[in-house]
Amino acid sequence: MQRTDLKIFKPQRIGNELHAGGHRTSNAIVSGKLNDVFSSISDIDHARSSFDLVKLYPALSTDDASRLQDAHIFLSDQPDDALVNVLLVESIKLKDTDLVSDMLPLLGLADTKFHGTSTLTAAVDSEGQEISIKSITRSLTPSVKSINTKVGLKPDAEPAFSTYRTNRIQSFGSITEINIPVPDMLNYDPHFFAEYQHTYYGGHGSAEGTRLITLTKKLKQSDLTFENGIVSAQLSPAVTKGQYFTLSYMSSEDMRFHSFTQNQNITLAASEHVLRGSVRLKKAGLDNVFIDDGNGNFISEGYVFAKIDYETGLITEIDPVDYNGTVENNLGAIIIKGDRVITKKQWQLPNSSFVRDSLYITFEIATGATFSASSDLSGAITGTNITGTVSETGYVDVVFSEGIKPDSISYDYNEVEVTTVPSPQGEFDTSTLPGGGTVNIFHNFNPISVQNRERSTASTLTSGQVINALSNADFIDIVDSVGASLWSVSDDNYSYDKTTGEIAINAGISAFSAPFIITAIQSELALINGIESNKLSLLTPLSRAYPAGATVSSVQVLGDFQAQTKDERTLSAWQNNFGDLGAAASSAINTTQYPIELTNIGAIAQRWAIVFTSTTAYNVIGESVGNIYSGDTLNDCSPINSFAGAPYFILRKEAFGAGLNPGEAFLFETLAASKPIMVTRSVSPGHSEIVRDNSTLSFRGNKD
Repeated sequence: MQRTDLKIFKPQRIGNELHAGGHRTSNAIVSGKLNDVFSSISDIDHARSSFDLVKLYPALSTDDASRLQDAHIFLSDQPDDALVNVLLVESIKLKDTDLVSDMLPLLGLADTKFHGTSTLTAAVDSEGQEISIKSITRSLTPSVKSINTKVGLKPDAEPAFSTYRTNRIQSFGSITEINIPVPDMLNYDPHFFAEYQHTYYGGHGSAEGTRLITLTKKLKQSDLTFENGIVSAQLSPAVTKGQYFTLSYMSSEDMRFHSFTQNQNITLAASEHVLRGSVRLKKAGLDNVFIDDGNGNFISEGYVFAKIDYETGLITEIDPVDYNGTVENNLGAIIIKGDRVITKKQWQLPNSSFVRDSLYITFEIATGATFSASSDLSGAITGTNITGTVSETGYVDVVFSEGIKPDSISYDYNEVEVTTVPSPQGEFDTSTLPGGGTVNIFHNFNPISVQNRERSTASTLTSGQVINALSNADFIDIVDSVGASLWSVSDDNYSYDKTTGEIAINAGISAFSAPFIITAIQSELALINGIESNKLSLLTPLSRAYPAGATVSSVQVLGDFQAQTKDERTLSAWQNNFGDLGAAASSAINTTQYPIELTNIGAIAQRWAIVFTSTTAYNVIGESVGNIYSGDTLNDCSPINSFAGAPYFILRKEAFGAGLNPGEAFLFETLAASKPIMVTRSVSPGHSEIVRDNSTLSFRGNKD
């Protein structure tokens, strides 16, 4: 088995028309050939967008039944054009017979997975088990992005809320119930609220397009329950996967409660002051409880009947004040302990669709000096006296190296609005596809391929020439001006020294035309153990270091590739049921001594019935290909797969023995050394100056 035995075949009809797709053919995709899978991107595509869905068949193409272990496929390269996205679509329901019209509904199923590429935003060392990538999502459908700059925002909705602490829970599915322990809640006068984000896909179908909409739901204290030190709530709608539920509360470590029923005079320690809007008292002769207006006034029926000085705690009575009340009245005031400063802060951006490196934060330290910080593409926040992260969904988590004034924090960021482009009349209705145009491309406990690629060009190559490339590369290839690969089993055209990284050009180079592209790739597979924001944690350490910018691809596992048979049996009466397990025929078919012979190139995934019309004659019927062959027991049964130019299977004449009676049948199933896959390409409206617009599909496996 050689590298050249791994091929990707076209279906009966290549293209994205509804009637395209179907069975595997013997027409292999030619590596490097222009427009061999997708058609060229036209000016109309750039102007109005396009969406393509094609079917392909990765296969082990040998004239025997050798086995390729753990076949897998992934996109190792995306087009340079940021407006073009190519994805693999994995569905366990995809069949050899499916046309594009059958494949489109599979895109919206809950168990469908999407696979694509991203890049490392930071270098990772050898033995590293956590990698930071640019994005865990890609656009499945054509979309338009608009940027809205938000300036001078505060983490807290109101200035008083800067005194609140936060506790957050991330949703790894759809959280509908929360229970958060809060041991430091200000129990004598609890104050708390919460918020979380949920997404839905809005718009009006293909006529006006759809867009991903993220909303923030705010929960008041009355929407939550606080009992036995735990805040709980039932949530509807649920917290969207990847988003956070954030509880804000007043902490007993920052505040204390002064009860008027115990002492009507407020005594403040040094640096303490009364929290504006927190003082509760009664006017003599009335049962109503009045709260200060935040400016020191207590107002009844439009008149000020008392005042409070927040710095001294002194209450001045204009009309008599009643300081006695019930437990429910909770007459008293919240006191802020000292000149409060904080050393950490968490909050959620108003919209989780944003430009990752656009966040800009300003703040003041206790002495009044102002500092700032900004985020990068990986979400890392850096600046003087501050470090932190902003997640891909917009959750900000920062730590300050010294105490800062909580109400001094402000921030700017660029919000992104994504609108799915409506489909042209008569084409695919992309508004029905999942994710409102955006899908996850990395999945827990799914393999990834990490690749450090070095690509160079050579205007000419001559025999005896030596070229320096990456050492210890796992893949080396040279292609000529028409995309033909120079690789050969016998190293006729070039040879590679893995230790030194040198490529020696050999005599066979004369058969190829300049210029040449030389590609060297260091790569390895790893298993995702967890996904949080843009970080992937791996189950095992990487074996080598990879630089920032290296490609990370989600891998679709195809399984072992080998032509095989199974479920061989006879039936006493053929009832047009390929799954029938009824009474056996009067005689047996001897596949023990004369087993069914298969080749990887000819066998397809199919259930078969050899139905006898006499004791010597029979018809061969495939579940999806129909009645394809008539034969007799005097000759080998060898129906030809016209798409592959080889037999579907061979059953030797000796296996038939005396044959079966008319109406009896021999049933079995063949498994192909290939598997159909789906590939999508979306082109969003706009124009880009690009050098390279191709993508690379890598197909691999282990020789048995």
